[in-house]
Amino acid sequence: MPELAKENTKEGLEAFIRYWYEQLNYSYESGETGTLRSLSAPTCTLCSSLRDGIEDGWNEGRWVAGAGIRSAAVEIEFNSESSSQIAIIQVIQAPIEIRNADGSLYQDPVPATNSASRAALEFADERWVLTDLGLIR
Repeated sequence: MPELAKENTKEGLEAFIRYWYEQLNYSYESGETGTLRSLSAPTCTLCSSLRDGIEDGWNEGRWVAGAGIRSAAVEIEFNSESSSQIAIIQVIQAPIEIRNADGSLYQDPVPATNSASRAALEFADERWVLTDLGLIR
């Protein structure tokens, strides 16, 4: 994690958000979700759902192809008097394919997306944690 992402500042929060999405991307690529889990609160339902989907995609010899994800834009109205912050994030994701051990498709591919998410974050114990994540429709 970048040192900046550990700071309770607007720049630190943005760095943390970008790092969180880098870890999500890594999880899709590798099936490893431990770091992502440590960056998200147990109360974040969508965070848990994303992790569960990734873990399922990598189960029984399967693997995830594509699925590259990045946070293209981050908007934050930082309130320095609060430990809780809200951010709006543009998230771009490539199509997702889950492949069986033999290389065949496990299910129909999930199309590429370009969407916005609302993230709630908390700075506590000298670190940021994603406490809630939801799609903006």
